[in-house]
Amino acid sequence: MRLGAWLFAILLALFPIGLFGQSAISYAEAHRFLTLATFGPTAAEIDELRAMGYDAWFAKQFNLPASELPVDLDEKPMEYTQDYFLENAIEGKDQLRQRMLFALHKLFVVSANKVTDPSAITSYLRMLEGVAFENYYVQLHHVTIHPAMGVYLDMVNSDRATPGGPLPNENYAREVLQLFSIGLQQLNPDGTAKLDANGKTIPTFTEAQIREFARLFTGWTFPSQDATTSATDHNDSYFTGFMVPVERLHDGSAKTLLNGWQVPAGQLAQQDIHSAVGDLYWHDNVGPFIGKQLIQQFVTSNPSPQYVARVAAAFANNGSGLRGDMRAVLKAILLDPEALNPPATSSGKLREPLLYAVAMVRQLVTTVTDHPFLSDSTEQMNQKLLFPPSVFSYFSPGYREPGGLLAPEFQITTGQTAIERANFAGRLIYGYFGEQVKLELTRFINAAGNTNALLDLVNNEVFGQRMTPDLRAAMQKAVDAQSDATAKARAALYLALTAPDYQVIP
Repeated sequence: MRLGAWLFAILLALFPIGLFGQSAISYAEAHRFLTLATFGPTAAEIDELRAMGYDAWFAKQFNLPASELPVDLDEKPMEYTQDYFLENAIEGKDQLRQRMLFALHKLFVVSANKVTDPSAITSYLRMLEGVAFENYYVQLHHVTIHPAMGVYLDMVNSDRATPGGPLPNENYAREVLQLFSIGLQQLNPDGTAKLDANGKTIPTFTEAQIREFARLFTGWTFPSQDATTSATDHNDSYFTGFMVPVERLHDGSAKTLLNGWQVPAGQLAQQDIHSAVGDLYWHDNVGPFIGKQLIQQFVTSNPSPQYVARVAAAFANNGSGLRGDMRAVLKAILLDPEALNPPATSSGKLREPLLYAVAMVRQLVTTVTDHPFLSDSTEQMNQKLLFPPSVFSYFSPGYREPGGLLAPEFQITTGQTAIERANFAGRLIYGYFGEQVKLELTRFINAAGNTNALLDLVNNEVFGQRMTPDLRAAMQKAVDAQSDATAKARAALYLALTAPDYQVIP
């Protein structure tokens, strides 16, 4: 080796700095980041991230084509849509988009419990996938006029009031305010509640304002099957494209929205929609309210107010004066110091059933030809994919454990589901799902001749080098009690994947 090469090797060992002064990403850092930003880290993706850096990784993910759901799903039972959703989660190269799709599906809820037409759900998922990285204004606008949402929250065919007729349906008006944009209480930029002079929280809207929004949302019907963009009456159920306005059924009178936002009389239905979305888009609550929920989806159940404030600031201004840039919001969430290096006081985040199961599959399985094993398993863990039980999703982001900490995923966790989680790990590791789920445990079996080597490998791949000494000691005792290499490898993996240290992301 030449002198220059020797010097370079020494400097690299002493100062692990990448080109142009960018710090190199350690294995542990890459593992944690991908645990949060994807459906689970793989060895190849860890290597890629370490080689390219965070900025290049985001640029690539933002520009990858979507792993779209096939068109023929529209005519098949809902199980097929579940299967393809999971296939994309496992195999899709566009991991960040797929994770954002899953997050948006839980934020802007449409459930197959009520919207039973498979074409409605697939159309809605394609829409969310397409706007995953778009501006929040675009996301909220598309959600508002999608026919699946129109059915789920009763906006479709909700008409202006007439003498003796029904009043406009208020369901979507209420939920778009309460859940999809601003929440129930006025917030500070850090997500904490504003208080009045008496120390009471301040509501963000009134029943009268819900009625104003409900009037504004009138006059929309299903898309026209002949591809026309206008309608003169209610159309038959159809879910390709967006709802279309029926102007004679729209309430075109003046309306007063939030913060005194005035909607003039005589606007068309589409103009009124833009007025509503604009009113919500510019509300001070949106950044901290939506930002905190996305932090909970990706990183931690109990982000600090400072963390929320940093993400809300990215929502308010992406650095170039643009509000609502969800790419900037995602980068702010995933590159925040509390995400990359969680504080010791962090409560972490329980892996919800789908994230728990898919991460295992991505790490240990090479081929899956029977995806129902996965959707059936997560249903047994109390998370039936695409069938959230309420508009609050599979679990409420505001759910708290008795000690007071936010713990959304624990709302669907019971003694029985805890057993089902462990059972899934056991069935997977011990090959109970048969030939249609091909495991690749060779590297663990090869390392099992030396218990320390096996545990080092498990520590790397499963825990991202975060295995605690107590857990390692317990695993070593159990592994040493096994009779052969395969049994040792499986015991180590089972104990690791069922340990609280793995099930709760720190």
